[in-house]
Amino acid sequence: KTLQGQFIQNTPFSLKEISPHEWLVTITKESELQSSEVNIKISKATPRNIAILSLPVLDTTFEFRDVSVSQEETFMKTFFRYFHKGGG
Repeated sequence: KTLQGQFIQNTPFSLKEISPHEWLVTITKESELQSSEVNIKISKATPRNIAILSLPVLDTTFEFRDVSVSQEETFMKTFFRYFHKGGG
């Protein structure tokens, strides 16, 4: 649900939930009929343990289809800006 919020607002991205652990982001290309896609999948990974603190970890994979280098850079900058909270 986080991806459906501010992450896609005011961007060329639209989102479709494939499953609770997979999403398809469509990137609208200006002046072209074909669009690009990013498939995002997450899965549980081994938690990081620091002393008595246990931090949950998600393995996240991105599969880019028909995406230019500049579109990929823009997408990843937007993604990291939105999800890089708390300094780590």
